Amino acid sequence: MGRQRTLDRRKEREQQKKKQRNLYIVIGAVVVAVLAVVIVLLITVPADAPIPNGTATRYQGIDQSYNDKGFPVLGNVNAPVKVVEYSSFDCSHCAEFHDGTWPQVLDTIRKGEVVFTYVPVYGTGGIQNGQGAAKAAICAGDQGKFWEMYDALFAWQTAYANTAFSQNRFVGGVNALGLDKSKWDQCFASGHPDTVVAAAMDAFRLQGAAGTPALLVNGNVVDVASNVSLLSAIQDAFTAAGGIPAVESTAEATTEATQPVAAEVTAEATTQPTVEKTAEATTEATTEATVEATGLK
Repeated sequence: MGRQRTLDRRKEREQQKKKQRNLYIVIGAVVVAVLAVVIVLLITVPADAPIPNGTATRYQGIDQSYNDKGFPVLGNVNAPVKVVEYSSFDCSHCAEFHDGTWPQVLDTIRKGEVVFTYVPVYGTGGIQNGQGAAKAAICAGDQGKFWEMYDALFAWQTAYANTAFSQNRFVGGVNALGLDKSKWDQCFASGHPDTVVAAAMDAFRLQGAAGTPALLVNGNVVDVASNVSLLSAIQDAFTAAGGIPAVESTAEATTEATQPVAAEVTAEATTQPTVEKTAEATTEATTEATVEATGLK
């Protein structure tokens, strides 16, 4: 009897342990599910992502293109001065360049004096997820908004520091710029932005620059310790190139092309009736003279 009771108690304890284990498993699953939802919300719910004033119209009317490595290019590719910037969105000195010097460089681009190439590197500054920021800008560029995202990313770096480049802030920026989020997501998840960033890092290493921003004007490295040095280098290069190449006006080209043709047409039109009329007059006069001379009527 006593032995049976012992067995029954042991069985009860085992059942209780089994129930507890099942309860722990259910609780654990619920906790994991809740955490997953929280993580998804943190990643996908847009964060504040203000776009700087004037960004929407800042780059209107300026040529935008890409070079063979996928680096964004701003300005007329035939401009006499070629400026290349190796820069990182996680670099505070790059943000200083953007805020302090970029507006003046942009003026020279708008005038047709400079064409500017941005090489998107990362990891040269202390802000987290600079690589993600570069990819975000490249994918915005696929929808024609690289330079607008470029402005926004540097503004966020200044405003939000290490939380500037969170995924949900990128989402907020995509929405604020009016991009197609589905297309942006597809680009971000593809290998395209990684390929461009990898090419940028390779170019940066080959250049042997000590840090960012690193700027070249017509292939010559420029000290960017001050705005004056860069702007002076641009002006010197522009002067050395003789300014913007003169382009023959369309009106002059059209006039030169049409004058000979018009002259030929006029000559033909004038000559043919004159010849025909002269021939007819001569023939009639000769005939009449012959008739009179011979007495034929």
